[in-house]
Amino acid sequence: MWEPIIDGHTDYVLSLFETGRNFFNESHCGHVDLPRAKRGGIGAMLTAIFIRDEYLPDQALARTLRGVDFLFRIIEASGGAMELITSASELEACLDRGRFGVILHYEGAEAIDPEFAVLRLSYQLGLRSLGLTWSRPNIFAEGVGPQDRGRGLTSLGRALVRTCNELGILIDVSHLNDAGFWDVLEYSEKPVVASHSNCRALCPVARNLSDEQILALAKKGGLVGINFHVGFLRAGAERPEDVRLDDVIAHIDHIVELAGVDHVGFGSDFDGATMPVDLADVAHLPRLLETLVRRGYDETALRKICRENWLRVIRAVWRE
Repeated sequence: MWEPIIDGHTDYVLSLFETGRNFFNESHCGHVDLPRAKRGGIGAMLTAIFIRDEYLPDQALARTLRGVDFLFRIIEASGGAMELITSASELEACLDRGRFGVILHYEGAEAIDPEFAVLRLSYQLGLRSLGLTWSRPNIFAEGVGPQDRGRGLTSLGRALVRTCNELGILIDVSHLNDAGFWDVLEYSEKPVVASHSNCRALCPVARNLSDEQILALAKKGGLVGINFHVGFLRAGAERPEDVRLDDVIAHIDHIVELAGVDHVGFGSDFDGATMPVDLADVAHLPRLLETLVRRGYDETALRKICRENWLRVIRAVWRE
């Protein structure tokens, strides 16, 4: 039996909201529901609230709160099978009890106001992880998308980093442009993560990290969550059959060889991207773990990749 897995990035809230499927019933739609998550060995997921472009900027806050409310209603309907996680001790207890842990993450800071009132209130709601942008510019930062002008964090963005440190909110640099990445590492006093990014050395796309960036994250005490999206694993890949488990493991191997096994985890991007044929949904995660074992990863290394690395970073950033 595998250790319960912490997945550093998933978009199941958006998938559930847009398709109307039931999280408690196994479905052939999407990548995550509770039955498949349990079969896949999931203990907790950083659960993204993401706002599509058409609702920005005017509806950013309303849509974000609507997403949080939708998620909370799912947790309430679970009858105790799901649990909102707001501290490291709660996360460890949740993993031990075999419940499904929900860690609230905003994928983009568009709903955050310049005075950070929304950030502080969101913390009270349970927000514990924040991506400063989603591949598009906002008042804090620029993303890696087509509107990237190569600028770093704004003065508000630097203040946002400091405020997240003070509150105990994990900062996620996935989707940030390179200049913003380096600014975050300069201004953050706590470890940061790239929750769902891979290695540019193996797949040269802007959403992936250079070796220099991976080493800098590791030096800061952070980690890279391996993204299963086919286009970030193999250059030019578009279809599930274009990518195999070997491609996923190549990115894990690269980070381990470069920075050590303490600085890699999973950040699947389930329900937000195109999955490899052998990782068609969350229930297929044991295939990846079995392949890692065959490749020589021992029990200690697997425990770190599956959960301990995420736990270490969370302990260092969150307030108890």
